[in-house]
This record gives sequence, C-alpha cells and structure tokens, in this order.
Amino acid sequence: MHSILLSGAVVVDGTGLPRRRSDVLTIDGKIADVGSIPPSAANETVDCSGLTVTPGFIDVHSHSDQEILHCLPNKVLQGVTTEVVGNCGFSLFPTRPNPAGIRLTGEIFDGEPPEGMSTAADYFSAYEQAGGLVNVAALTGHVALRVYVQKMQREVSKETLQSLEHTLETCLGTGSIGFSTGLNCAPSSFANFDELTRLCRMVHRYGGLYTTHLRDYKFRIVEAVDEAIALARVADVPIQISHLQVVGRKNWEKLDRVLEQIDGAFQQGIDIGVDAYPYLAGSCSLIQFLPDWCQIGGLSALVNRLASISESQEIASQTEAGMSNSWNDLVISNVRTLQNKSAIGKSIEMLASERGKTGVETALDLLREEEGFVYVISFNQNEQNLRRVLTHPLASVITDGMVTDGAPHPRSFGAYPKFLGEYVREKQWLSLEEAIVKTSALPARQFRFRDRGILKVGNWADIAVFDANRIGTRADYDNPVQDPEGIHHVLVNGQFVVRDGKLTSQRPGVALRSSSPN
Repeated sequence: MHSILLSGAVVVDGTGLPRRRSDVLTIDGKIADVGSIPPSAANETVDCSGLTVTPGFIDVHSHSDQEILHCLPNKVLQGVTTEVVGNCGFSLFPTRPNPAGIRLTGEIFDGEPPEGMSTAADYFSAYEQAGGLVNVAALTGHVALRVYVQKMQREVSKETLQSLEHTLETCLGTGSIGFSTGLNCAPSSFANFDELTRLCRMVHRYGGLYTTHLRDYKFRIVEAVDEAIALARVADVPIQISHLQVVGRKNWEKLDRVLEQIDGAFQQGIDIGVDAYPYLAGSCSLIQFLPDWCQIGGLSALVNRLASISESQEIASQTEAGMSNSWNDLVISNVRTLQNKSAIGKSIEMLASERGKTGVETALDLLREEEGFVYVISFNQNEQNLRRVLTHPLASVITDGMVTDGAPHPRSFGAYPKFLGEYVREKQWLSLEEAIVKTSALPARQFRFRDRGILKVGNWADIAVFDANRIGTRADYDNPVQDPEGIHHVLVNGQFVVRDGKLTSQRPGVALRSSSPN
C-alpha cells in the first residue's frame, strides 16, 4: 500500500464550493480522505503549507497526439493530468502505412505515423509502450477517417460512406471516445450534412461524443453553429464546440448571437459544451485560409494550382474575399525550407512589404515555395469577447496546443498558468473556485470521465499543487518555450510526476478508453 498525505494546504476541490484549509490523503492511486488528517508513519507526508491543492487540469482539446507518445513534459509541468487528443478532425488513427512520407493535406499529422495506425487500439498500444506521463483519451478525427478511406476526393459514393461508417465503428469499438470534425479543413470540409449525420449516429450507438471545429468562425459563424446544433439534435449526440471564438474585427459583434444559440440549445435539453484557450491568437496552417476546392486531390494538386496563373489568381481573389483578419494579423511561425527561416516571427504583411508584393500574393508565394508547409500565429479576437467566452458557464479551459519547430504557440507551455495567473488572480475575471471548475470538474463531466475532476473520496488522485500567488507563465509569442512558474507538485493516479517543480521518472498515466471503467 502506497499512501501520500498532502498536509496543510488550501483545498479548492473542483465543486465550486469555497476553498478551505485541509489535508488530502491518497492511497494506492485514489483519494482516501479530505479533511483534518493527522500525520502517520504509514504515510509519506508532504508539507503543502501556503500552497493550493486542486484537481489536476483536464485538457479536453489538445493536439499532443505525438507529444504524449514521446513523453514530452510541457503539459504535466502546467498541472495537466489528462488530455483528449484527436481534435479538429486530426488524429493519428485511422492511418495507413506511409514510409515514404507522402503528404496529402498539408495539415498537422500529415503522413504520420509512417507505420500507420488502423484503429484506436494501435494508438493506445503505442501510448502504453511509451509509458504515459498523463492520462489520455482519443477522438477519431474526420480528416484522418476521410483520408484513410478515399484520400483527398470531395464526393463520397454510397459504398464509400458505408466504409467511413465501418471504419469509424471500428475505432469507437477499440476505445475511441468519440468523433471530431475540422469542417474548415479539407477533406473534412468536403462533407455534407448527410455524411456528418450518419457518422454522428454511429457515435450515438457507441455512447460517444461529437466535437467540432466549426465550418466557419468568421462571416458565417452563426450558420456554422446552427449546423453543429442541428447535428447534435438529429443524431442525438453530446456536442462540444471547439475553441469558441469569433474571428476578425468585422465579426466580433456576432458573439452575442452565437452565445444566444448555445444557451438556447442547452435550455432545450441538448447536451452541449464549449471550450476556449486563454489567448487572443490562435495557430493554424496557412492553407486553412484558402478556398477548399483548390485542395481537391491533395497537396500536390494544390501546389500545381498555385503554379497556374489563372487558377492562382482565382485562389487569390477568393482568399482575399474570405479574410476577416488583416495580413498583419498573421505571423509566420514555421516553414520547412532554410531560405524562408528568416520569415519566422514576421507578419505576412511585413514579408509582403519586404518582397514588394501584396499580402495575398506573398501568402500564395510562400505556400508554393514551402509546398504547403506554412504555419501562422493568427491574432483573431479581442479581450472583451475572450472574457465572455472564458467565463461562460458551459466553457472549459483548454490549450489547443502542440509542440512544433519554429516558433510554437505559447499555449503549449503556459495556458493553465496564464489563465490562473493573469485572468483569475490579476484581472479577477472569475474566482479561483469558479476557475478550477473550468479546468477540472466541468471538462470531466462533459467528456464522461468518471471518478476524475473533483477531489473527493474514491476518485482517482489526479492532483495539482501550486502557489496561487505565483502561478503564471513567461511563455509569450517571442519566447514560447518556457516552463511555467508556481507549480510545485503534480500527481497522476496518485504518483508524483512533478515533484518540487521537477519532472520525476514516474509514468503512471492510463488510457481512458471508451470501454474503460475510468
């Protein structure tokens, strides 16, 4: 029997109830007691005087699919104890072997893993072989599903649709907790409502949930939210709207209507949730700003179209018409060739000025030169809207992060410390008690993680211990790779993965399969 006593702490248990001075005892990976607990020789006692003990943070919108397999510590150092991967339609399964590294989508995980993973079981097997720093649950991505079945073609035949359903069913049956779409990214964007309905009905059969990167966050966000809610209603599935925001100054006023739609759906009994990261900027492939028709056939077809004068002009015209950001809002964060490495950290507008071209010409030139591999930090929203989303009662806090070369988004290294330090302690947008609900109990409830997310007897001992007066991050857009401040200890299933701010050798994470008792 292994027992740990966290002594003399301020406990914020995740229920929303007021903080209290308390001790927390864990035995064999679970919480055995919360209250006034005398020290015992049988317990390993850790003095937590002056520190705050909370449930570990649950990041339900992560792109750490590969990072988890490589045991990168950037999430657990923030206090994250559970991650949901496979978001926005991007997952490492189902995928076919691709030893040549042929790229089709130009998006994340394109052509990965080279050995292929046909089911969720393959992903969990790789995770368990690596040893998990944190717990992981996995969604089946629609982009991966579509590429697996018919690569980058737009139309689906009756037989192809049946194959999509069968492949999704296999993934759900081998542990995937649900289905995610990235409806502004090809080939997920090629899907019509009927296809999505049939796939979501398969999710319903397996008791899973549906998460969606909406078809549009800009000019047609109201229509995109309508589509998402209609899918949830018709297919009878719980729905999570990913990284809710309204993109671009021209559209910021639409948030009122969007929140009305979500509140209305909730009041009508639809099981709906949203999530958001605590930053004004997002990050994505530059390809996402192009019209989807130019991506039919895959990345090589796109590059050929960009090389055609007439097609390139049409792509430029439609791209410019669809922009709600300015080109100065898009900062280059990663490219593949050495000749363009100097562009990292510059906005498209700055680079355009250096090259003597327009913003859209420069964007398309970059995509040609990099064969589609261009990633940007995109400044999308204002602080007023961010506050309204983060404080909304249905909103969980997420990272939406992944570690990349170049200049990755700082959310991968500091989202939770930033939220608790800047927005909770300093700006006082919400109380610490309310904030911890959003980082633990609410996401656990939305994603059906039983026995997690609240510090109560019988739950798994996923715990974060931090200094509430110091928690924060130095990670920013210029220097994103920075460890957070104020995190002292992190326990996953009752074992220290972080002790005194340092990573331990423990790998106690478990796979939260759909059939798992967790």
